[in-house]
Amino acid sequence: MPSELSGGMARRAALARAIALEPDLIMFDEPFVGQDPITMGVLVKLISELNSALGVTCVVVSHDVPEVLSIADHAWIMADKKIVAHGSAQALQENTDPRVRQFLDGIADGPVPFRYPAGDYHLDLLETGS
Repeated sequence: MPSELSGGMARRAALARAIALEPDLIMFDEPFVGQDPITMGVLVKLISELNSALGVTCVVVSHDVPEVLSIADHAWIMADKKIVAHGSAQALQENTDPRVRQFLDGIADGPVPFRYPAGDYHLDLLETGS
């Protein structure tokens, strides 16, 4: 029964259904969310192999930067609802735009504000004595 499948098994079944239709394009929306490192590695390899073996274009939307850049031919970075950079993994790693650096390096304070406005966390830490 479908209700008896784990989340990972349900994802694999959905992918198998999609592949059976021989699509030209497969879109993955946050495929690595909630996955342990081993499963994440398996998924990265699977997406890469699908792309190579079937010649299918794979679009991966994810916040898991290292995983995406390890398999991407081309990647886009968005901020403020706009594409702020795109290119190969190497080109993005070499990009000096502060927004790109903040995202790729996981920097808390920078030109891209945190989703909810907050004060400077360094000052907050100093004020609380932490």
